[in-house]
Amino acid sequence: MKKLSILLSTGVVSLIWCTAASATTYVNPNGKTTLNLSEKGNNRSGFYITKVGNREFLGNIQITRSEGAAGSYYYNGTFKDSASGPGRKIVCSGDITIVRRQVGRSSQLGAEVTWKVKGGENCPSMGQTFKVNLVEALPRPNASGDYTSSNANTWLGQTSGLGTWPSWRVTSRDGELNCRQTPNGAIKQVYRANQDPIAAELRGTNAIKIENDQPWLLTTKGCYVRANSQYVQPVSMPQ
Repeated sequence: MKKLSILLSTGVVSLIWCTAASATTYVNPNGKTTLNLSEKGNNRSGFYITKVGNREFLGNIQITRSEGAAGSYYYNGTFKDSASGPGRKIVCSGDITIVRRQVGRSSQLGAEVTWKVKGGENCPSMGQTFKVNLVEALPRPNASGDYTSSNANTWLGQTSGLGTWPSWRVTSRDGELNCRQTPNGAIKQVYRANQDPIAAELRGTNAIKIENDQPWLLTTKGCYVRANSQYVQPVSMPQ
């Protein structure tokens, strides 16, 4: 079994960082690889999770160097992962490189990740190098313009899996958006375009609530905004 080749081609890889506000999620076109990358703060470290067959692999990453150049940002560090659950012990370690840049002429962000396997215990991929290209996993509205848990839960949290994308902005035509105490309830406050960023409440992971077949987004202000592209749009991170 070539553990890392399976990891990248058929598994689900996720690098989870501790600070949600400064992290973004990237995914490959087939949706089988996801990466949550922190690009702020001095302690840039994290971990990744992947499922290979019926086993789960957990890994830690330590970023040792970072630099920017010509529209890209480069991260270099080390990784170490191990298999969990029943079965023989498997540990792999080595160097990791992450390159973040814009994809083509669009504003979409991409991340190119390279694993160089150098050591471990029972590691079947010793001496091999694996590379995967990812794009930012911004939520996409459905045909009605709605963001629901099925298309807005694209941000990978540290302990509870996929949750609602954390960062949003006002897109309503008049530049203002009412935030209500309950869906369709009394107005608690007003968000203004280009002034008030909207942060989703992630303590329950899923910030989307359906009321009368309409999705509403619970914010960190303790109120709800209509989760539709006429009113809100996810924001690329880091901002």
